[in-house]
Amino acid sequence: MPIVTVNLLEGRSPEQIEGMIAAVSEALVQSLDAPIETVRVMVNELQPHGFGIAGRPAYQVMAERQAATGQSEPEEEGSP
Repeated sequence: MPIVTVNLLEGRSPEQIEGMIAAVSEALVQSLDAPIETVRVMVNELQPHGFGIAGRPAYQVMAERQAATGQSEPEEEGSP
């Protein structure tokens, strides 16, 4: 039984998360020849103050990047 855990900073819509679950599940079916009924995907949505980037809270890094690029919404950081 394939089990995958996905950690994301919060902020995506339920529809986006549902689409990601479907895509990850299909990738496991294809790559492992696993029956879809056996696939499990767990999604952990992390709050920006509970995630660190380069030794600092993600919300600080995201706010600085937002200010530097002039974006109206913060980009999500996927990796440190």
